[in-house]
Amino acid sequence: MSDHGSARRRRLTAARLYFVAPAQVRAGRLADLVPSLARAGVDIVQLRDRSLSAAELREELERVVAAADAAGILAMVNDDPELARSVGADGVHLGQDDGRVEDARALLGPDALIGRSTRGGAQLDAAVSEGADYASVGPLWETPTKPGRASIGLEELPDAARRARLPWFAIGGLDVVRIGRAAALGARRAVVVRAIADAEDPAAAAADLRARLVEGAARVMTVAGSDSGGGAGIQADIKAISHAGGFPTCAVTALTAQNTLGVHDVMPVRLDIVGAQIAAIASDVGVDGVKTGMLGTPDLVEAVAAALRKDLPADPGVPIVVDTVLRAESGASLMAPGGEDALRTELLPLATVITPNLMEAQALAELPDEEDGEVLARTLAERHGCAALVTGGHGPTGDDLLHEDGETTRIAGVRLARTTNHGSGCTHSATLATLLARGWSLPDAARGAKVAATGAVAGGRPFGAGAGPVDVTNQPRRPRGDGPA
Repeated sequence: MSDHGSARRRRLTAARLYFVAPAQVRAGRLADLVPSLARAGVDIVQLRDRSLSAAELREELERVVAAADAAGILAMVNDDPELARSVGADGVHLGQDDGRVEDARALLGPDALIGRSTRGGAQLDAAVSEGADYASVGPLWETPTKPGRASIGLEELPDAARRARLPWFAIGGLDVVRIGRAAALGARRAVVVRAIADAEDPAAAAADLRARLVEGAARVMTVAGSDSGGGAGIQADIKAISHAGGFPTCAVTALTAQNTLGVHDVMPVRLDIVGAQIAAIASDVGVDGVKTGMLGTPDLVEAVAAALRKDLPADPGVPIVVDTVLRAESGASLMAPGGEDALRTELLPLATVITPNLMEAQALAELPDEEDGEVLARTLAERHGCAALVTGGHGPTGDDLLHEDGETTRIAGVRLARTTNHGSGCTHSATLATLLARGWSLPDAARGAKVAATGAVAGGRPFGAGAGPVDVTNQPRRPRGDGPA
């Protein structure tokens, strides 16, 4: 490989934004826009236009390649290695039915870049074994540029982040909202078509998309009360979400006057304000995961459930973790009469997973004498159609019991001889929501949440005369676990 080929591969490795477009986009001719797009952060440009004759396509490609070379970015040709060679492009991108990588390599030589479209999984592995230089993974959403091609959904992104052994680009239906979802799930590169091609100012659109991709993080919303003592509630959640690699947002449900000795007063937030907070976050910042905590009243449970149904993205895959807060560590009740029924009928059916402690699981399962966490987790999961994770902080062993899809997993835990445990449940559920939002499997996320909660107790602050506040920040950053980092 020559120095020129090495330079191409360095550009590819550093690339984040790949623009595929017809010869004429809304703002003008693609070749004329390449300099401004390059300044805005487009790293690779590919002309794809089946409306052109062979002669017209060659002419436009020559213009795009020359403009890209002058701007210092890569220019790729769609499907046709011979055409890529004839116009001096940096390489060719091949669909699954566009021939073998080795044949393209033989024609173009070792310096050329060769990409392969994949749907993730085995096709992504095959791209590596074929000798492709990069791959795309998608389409994540159905798109009019590939009519009739079924989307793969978002589930492949965390898997691609774990398994890929070459640069890969998320592709398919990405816009300013969806690119954030892809980034949260592990995508570091993206192919964009209409979000730039249809923009009045394509350079501004490209700069915005790149920023959302490069600066992306799992956006996790906590819907919970404020703890003036700093150990639990949204204060604990915000620390836990940040520690687990997410970006925290919140919808505050109540203000509490509390300290390590107990809850002295509570002022619920108006239902419409709670709903407005959720709507404001979802409509602009975006939501990749949700954790609900203290809700307090049946009306509030119903209002939160209605807001989540209304305002969460229609796209699949936004996990909802319901921390079924019924009472404080001090024993004070944090749920008004009728709240348990509201949880069962309104919120648990929306949940990905619920995280009751032993007493809360007994109450929700209506099995007050059952002390077997496995039985309680299975009962709740089967009854409400969500996974159930009964935490072990109050159980006989300290182990958590997760029941999901008919299988129970025991997550070993230790009981620490420390009184700094106020907020351990909030820390656990907020970490769980963040790791799920980042694409971790539920068992791996549950293990990571267990590590974080245990570490938060170990790093807790011995403040006050009662149960001291946990502190997840007073330990090594980020929970360990077998998930996509």
